[in-house]
Amino acid sequence: MIVREAKIADAPAIARVNLDTWRTAYRKIVPTAYLAQLSYEKGESRWQEILTNVKNTGVFVCVAENDSGQIVGFAAGGCERTGKYIYKGELFAIYILEEYQRQGIGRQLVRTVATKLAELSLNSMLVWVLGDNSAYKFYEFLGGEKVDEQQTSRAGVALKEIAYGWKDIAVLINTAV
Repeated sequence: MIVREAKIADAPAIARVNLDTWRTAYRKIVPTAYLAQLSYEKGESRWQEILTNVKNTGVFVCVAENDSGQIVGFAAGGCERTGKYIYKGELFAIYILEEYQRQGIGRQLVRTVATKLAELSLNSMLVWVLGDNSAYKFYEFLGGEKVDEQQTSRAGVALKEIAYGWKDIAVLINTAV
């Protein structure tokens, strides 16, 4: 598995992973009709814009490729968006195709994001996860401390989001993958 910085040309593959993962991870959380109407084209356009503006926004994206060069996961990070917390960096998104989960790819992606944050002198990190998504266990396993909860809405459904934080991301960088 190779983890590398994303390129603009990766936008279609990132959009595919993003949408396919939403459809599997959130199938029991978000209405099926909402997931069905999501499109690869809109996602591709959104990711193309994000990747085009990396230098202006400070957002960075990395991808995980399998041995065939297929992108099977990605993560995005940058400065914590609200300024409300003591955490300086934020893991905005991390998605891995279902068939590639539980193989250490998530830990590699988190380590890569934490390393990039550290290079930017953002030595702490926050991530938000839907409370009904079992992914929260992943962040707890990595030593994330529950920081906050808030209500949000996806597809007209009220959902709980939980924030996990690391005051010192060195633990993420120095942990064996």
